[in-house]
Amino acid sequence: MRPSIFVLILCAISAAVAPARAEFPVKPIKLIIPFGAGGGSDGFARVIQAAIEKHELLPMPLVVVNADGASGAVGTRQVLAANPDGYTILQIHQEMFAASVSGRVEYGPDDLEPIIQAARSCEFLAVHKSSSFADLQQLLDYAKDNPGKLKQAGDIGSSSHFLSAKLMSLSGVRWAIVPTGGTSKRFASLLGGFTDLALMSSPWLERGKNDLRPLAALGEERFPEAPDLPTATELGFDVSGCLIRRYWAPKGTPREVVDTIADAIEAAMTTDEVKAHLANSREESSVLRGEKLKEAISAEYQEYVEVLPLVKETSGK
Repeated sequence: MRPSIFVLILCAISAAVAPARAEFPVKPIKLIIPFGAGGGSDGFARVIQAAIEKHELLPMPLVVVNADGASGAVGTRQVLAANPDGYTILQIHQEMFAASVSGRVEYGPDDLEPIIQAARSCEFLAVHKSSSFADLQQLLDYAKDNPGKLKQAGDIGSSSHFLSAKLMSLSGVRWAIVPTGGTSKRFASLLGGFTDLALMSSPWLERGKNDLRPLAALGEERFPEAPDLPTATELGFDVSGCLIRRYWAPKGTPREVVDTIADAIEAAMTTDEVKAHLANSREESSVLRGEKLKEAISAEYQEYVEVLPLVKETSGK
């Protein structure tokens, strides 16, 4: 009798556990955005949230929570400290890579569980329209002949700094990085004549069309709205700069929970609402999951490691 009772107990436990896993989620999922409201990360998260709710892609709400501070570290640490149950997740781009590699934070991508890569927004290198530089090669030639004279509007140690450092490394020239802030502040710095060049996000192709002169697209392909603007790769510099929006869970989150969230976000990416948002913000769908996502993260993080020495050299410290 005892063996059969034991078997019955095991069956009862299995029956109790299996439905609990299948029912995820049974309460709202908190999506941490480690930046302020109104920015690109926040806007993308909220359109994903709205699509999931409208199309009932999850049985419980996805709740967006802004946790700004320390270039994304405040919100990211909240997710790192959360229970690995899928009810607290993170959306962040490569600012986490830059912070990790440069030692500004004690964590890196290996300390989180990647859920899904959703979208990306590629940048471009620009000068003011009054600039004497008509193309990228002219700018690089000037930088070579006049070391230290050029000033770039940017952020020391940010993901854009790493991208700039890679371009400097490939072209064999150097220029100074002037800390200004985000793209709107970079635009103001160029407009005021305080700096000579800047990396700008793709919406500024339209917003800044009367004041900016784009010199190179930093994606793998030319911008559809600027078909005459060559990519840096086409010009001989193998550098690509796109902010990639990825979702993460605490390390140890069960695979079935990760897949449930990933399924909902991937489905949201196919909705008309999200497609319209991507078109308006000049972003593009870039869905990756599973091993392909992990491989992409690993390769990209290694690039940051390799560029770090030049980032330090051009940090002014």
